Amino acid sequence: MAHKTTKQMSNEFINEICSEKGILLESLSFGYVQRLTKDGVSKNIFGSFWDINSAASDRIACDKTACYTLLAKSEIPAIAHKILFNPLRRIGRAGKNGAWELATGFFKKHGKKVVLKPNQGTQGMDIYLCQSIPELEAAAHAIFQNHPDAALSPYKEIQNEYRVFYLNGECRFVYGKEKGDTWQHNLTQGATAFEIFDEEKTAKIKSLATRAADCIGITFATIDIAESPSGDLAIMEINSGVQCRHLLEQLPHLRPTIKNIFADAINLLLGRI
Repeated sequence: MAHKTTKQMSNEFINEICSEKGILLESLSFGYVQRLTKDGVSKNIFGSFWDINSAASDRIACDKTACYTLLAKSEIPAIAHKILFNPLRRIGRAGKNGAWELATGFFKKHGKKVVLKPNQGTQGMDIYLCQSIPELEAAAHAIFQNHPDAALSPYKEIQNEYRVFYLNGECRFVYGKEKGDTWQHNLTQGATAFEIFDEEKTAKIKSLATRAADCIGITFATIDIAESPSGDLAIMEINSGVQCRHLLEQLPHLRPTIKNIFADAINLLLGRI
């Protein structure tokens, strides 16, 4: 059986929930826009992005550098992200030293081991570990061909990464991601999802996730948190596009749990909470 796409998995939940709740569901624009109507109220879902979040919180979450800047301003532990403007598209905005000078300066400052990724990227794509100037140059060139900006981060040793499903002020579910044969903890890159049964650790993860969500004012999101070998926690990123496909491929018994989160999100979307 072919794997479902992220959009198909989300739509499967939405279709089921709308049918169960008597909500009129219209699939528009080749299925990318879902129009939900109940009791005269209509709301939209675009791909994995919901009308629940404000435009500002959505864009902040999607911009890794902007999100980090706000978290740091509020003294919330987070992995640093520094903007690297695409010189092909942002002439004059990289600062007086230029984009490449900023990149090489950051590289030298952080021990000649950095991560470069699209500033607005998703699903673990186009993320590069750079340990030399030629690797940094090649990564920047690859990203700038397809993305408006990039984000630089110092490389950090990560023991595990955790993802929190956050909805309307509450951390609804937390699971872990253990890296596989690569250095990344993304499920699309071979990481393994696992459940967490340590209540004390879960409480710490939820507390940090809640602080981060409150900081940028987001309502519905998944929040990624990195754990260092010493046990310290830091926000990796906040995702305003809520996805579940890869988690449920690995841990299908969690389907009812995740479906309930989507059901409550739909209730909130239509003003029924």
